[in-house]
Amino acid sequence: MASPLPVLLFQREDIADRLNHPAAVTGEAALLGAVAVAAALAMPRLRDKLPAGLTLVLGGLVAAIALGLMAWTVKIALFTAGGALLALGSAPGLGLHRLLLAADARPADRFRTMSWYWAAVAMGASWPLLARIFTPVAYDTVLWISAALMLVAVLLLGRHSLVHDGDHEVQVTVARADVPWARRSYGAAFAVGAVVIGGADPAQSLLLGEWQRSAVQNAAVLAAGTGGAALISLFGPWYHRLHRLTGSRRSDAIGTQLLVAGILVFLGGVSFTYIGLVVCWLVAGGAIALAAAGLDAAAFAALAPGVRRAVSARQVFWVGLGGLTASLVNAWVIGAWSDQWKIGWLGLGLVGAGWAVRRFAAPARDAETAVALAQATTVPRRVLATGEDQPLLSVEQVSVAYGSVQVLFDVDLEVAEGAVVALLGTNGAGKTTLLRAISGLAPTIGGRIVYAGLDVTKARPTWRVGMGLQQIVGGEAVVGPLTVADNLRLFAHGADRSRRDQAISEAYGLFPRLAERSNQRAATLSGGEKQMLSLSKAIIWPPRLLLIDEFSLGLAPTVIADLLPVVRRIAHQGAAVLLVEQSVNIALSVADNAYVMEKGEIGYSGPAEQLRTRPDLLQAAYLEGLAQALRHQPRLDSSQEAQ
Repeated sequence: MASPLPVLLFQREDIADRLNHPAAVTGEAALLGAVAVAAALAMPRLRDKLPAGLTLVLGGLVAAIALGLMAWTVKIALFTAGGALLALGSAPGLGLHRLLLAADARPADRFRTMSWYWAAVAMGASWPLLARIFTPVAYDTVLWISAALMLVAVLLLGRHSLVHDGDHEVQVTVARADVPWARRSYGAAFAVGAVVIGGADPAQSLLLGEWQRSAVQNAAVLAAGTGGAALISLFGPWYHRLHRLTGSRRSDAIGTQLLVAGILVFLGGVSFTYIGLVVCWLVAGGAIALAAAGLDAAAFAALAPGVRRAVSARQVFWVGLGGLTASLVNAWVIGAWSDQWKIGWLGLGLVGAGWAVRRFAAPARDAETAVALAQATTVPRRVLATGEDQPLLSVEQVSVAYGSVQVLFDVDLEVAEGAVVALLGTNGAGKTTLLRAISGLAPTIGGRIVYAGLDVTKARPTWRVGMGLQQIVGGEAVVGPLTVADNLRLFAHGADRSRRDQAISEAYGLFPRLAERSNQRAATLSGGEKQMLSLSKAIIWPPRLLLIDEFSLGLAPTVIADLLPVVRRIAHQGAAVLLVEQSVNIALSVADNAYVMEKGEIGYSGPAEQLRTRPDLLQAAYLEGLAQALRHQPRLDSSQEAQ
């Protein structure tokens, strides 16, 4: 697919001479680009009608026919029609190749897979240039060979697509096209399009004019750039691994590549030596290919297949827009500038894109954590059929460790919808760690966590929040510098105005003290008032599962009496509540079921009523250890067990 590009970009004079129509070449290139972008944007709409494999096969056939027509004809009308067909047939490849490769590869293999892909693209663009160095190959010969290569690819893809299609959505993934990595790829695509497409004309003019190079020497320089991109891409996995070993983020590596590419494009354009130009553009081509591989591996893997197509189509659009913008600026705004500066300023776009990727990324993590998260994080998958008899939350044999110290040991716990479950135990028993594991803030080393029938053990915390899971940490779930009213508006972010106002009024009705202090900074509130403000989030956005950690810590009994009915109210509305609490009396007064933890294990589970009727058991458990207490206590009779 990349093989015809050198012909269409750098042999336009040969095409114009053969077609005897000098003015048609620029229009042909513009038409081809417009059709390619429009067809790529149509790819997401065809997902329900054409599987990815079949779409690629049909597109390859159309492109092969188009290349043959362009190589055969000497008429401008047929050549133009062939160019439009080539753009139409290439669109599936532009939109589908990368996302299928990135999504099908294992996390550890994605960088290597995408690096090889971009190396292949660069090699496809370089062989026509290399051939031109050794022999005066006509453009029609290159197009015939490209058509043959396209047919071979169609045969290989066709055999594969009959038994496999990697474009089906089989599990829950992020169904939005504006996630951070996708947005970063749009900026990079715009900058790359400006350099590669918008810089083609001034680059050729610079080599043939300023440097007085022949057509063969021109091809040699361009071949060095594409060959360098292919060679450097093969070292992509090693480069990314090296960056992770230094404790850097993935965005550091990608941003650095774009920054280096932009600086080298600028330096190559304004270089005073010919060898400096060649070296700068050679390394810049490789840096761009490495950045493209990294962006593809990061952007597509966590997106739903339908959204992947949309993101890929937008990337093609931004590449085309970048090329068009750069060409128009060079032609109409800075047309009087020298070719050196017309190329040099294009590198600034890559510098800006690289800076943005580095600047607007998440805080750095140490290398070990980054690798662990990359290998462990997966999308939720359905493991239990939906049914009324299934608990909303099921913790099965979950173990958690902090470094070499294991703190949870094969914990089992269930919470049904509409139920309040108390999690009791002394300090250090592992209650907070269990809540952190459920919410995704503490990685597990064994077992699984099933929420709403989905295995979310390795799912990102943000996905769990989107599925209706909320956690409230005592006194820590408010923004201190903001007023009470501002906190409530922050909690209601994303709701329409009527829904937001109604929810805030409901929170004020439940907690009149908050209404009295609506203009007071949250940091100045008492502990009980902060807890009221924290619980208001569950009123504004009703959760499906609410985790509350250290509910009564530091609160007066009168405040607790005001808060307990709210917890019960949330459960009555259908939410499941898991309440971590040290105060046994408070927890059992509101809970339906109770679990008692000791040294990272569940020592007791059962109805809360049983514990309320056995204060001796609880007292013994907290003083001498649960296992010891159960050995010394008489066995519950059948009537008590039935309770």
